[in-house]
Amino acid sequence: MELSNLLQSKEWEEFQNSQGKKTFRIKDALLIKNKLAFGKSYLYCPNGPKELDEEFIKETKSLAKKEKSIFIRVEPLENINIQYSPARSAQRSKRGAAIFNIRKTRSIQPPSTLILDLTKTEDRLLSEMKSKTRYNLKLAKKRGVEIEITTDPEKIDIFHKILNETTSRDQFRGHSKDYYKKMLRFFGKEGIIKLYLAKYENEYIGANIVSFFGNTASYLHGASSNKYRNVMAPYLIQWQAICDAKEKGLKYYDFWGIAPDDDPRHPWAGVTRFKKGFGGKQVNHPGTFDVVISKKWYMIYKVFRFLNRLVRK
Repeated sequence: MELSNLLQSKEWEEFQNSQGKKTFRIKDALLIKNKLAFGKSYLYCPNGPKELDEEFIKETKSLAKKEKSIFIRVEPLENINIQYSPARSAQRSKRGAAIFNIRKTRSIQPPSTLILDLTKTEDRLLSEMKSKTRYNLKLAKKRGVEIEITTDPEKIDIFHKILNETTSRDQFRGHSKDYYKKMLRFFGKEGIIKLYLAKYENEYIGANIVSFFGNTASYLHGASSNKYRNVMAPYLIQWQAICDAKEKGLKYYDFWGIAPDDDPRHPWAGVTRFKKGFGGKQVNHPGTFDVVISKKWYMIYKVFRFLNRLVRK
């Protein structure tokens, strides 16, 4: 299953450049430079590289030192073909292979996701849904929920208002309104990213941001109002995006993140149940890792991050 990867595309690189960020390519993997205090930085490889191996780390470490980056954050999609230690700096094993100081860290892009096969017929997709999902989808249509599709950046105001309700209710953080506007302004012109809005009784009650890139559509961001939850608008928004992706001839629909192993205590347990109601196949990636370049500065960074989270709470 070879999904198109928006976050490693030249389009995503151009978007990052438009935001004033430096970007680099190592073995065709995109790295984005993120500035830190004291003139330091870190390099971030979103949804990549495909495989994390010694050659990639060596080349990236050389770049990191030039850019005063204290670590490299990677999200390998498939394999980690190296030896690594979470406690020591890079050294050599008895067999001569390098052992790198790599720490598993909090995920940025979700390590587990759900992929829907769009080559199936619409009837087949409906039949493979859970019965409750089919029922809620029919209910949303029966109640008269309307779906509006737009690339107008000013409509992000609607999305962000609903998102604020969602983040307060479900206890997570979203991006700034300005970030979403810039993203839709940049990608909306080519139809790569679209905003889906659900309307009921002349009031917006749900919104999704969906990308259409290569052979894959991805559900990037979603929000739902506290009002009219009984009309099941999120089900209809999702289904509309799935049908649109299928009509465009795309092969996959990526639900972009579920709780691993159906953990009922996971913060995403509720949204995972919602997504899995549509069917699909679970795909797992290794996770997010930091390749430490400077142990001292990395520890300082971790302390500041910890204190920042305490202040936010």
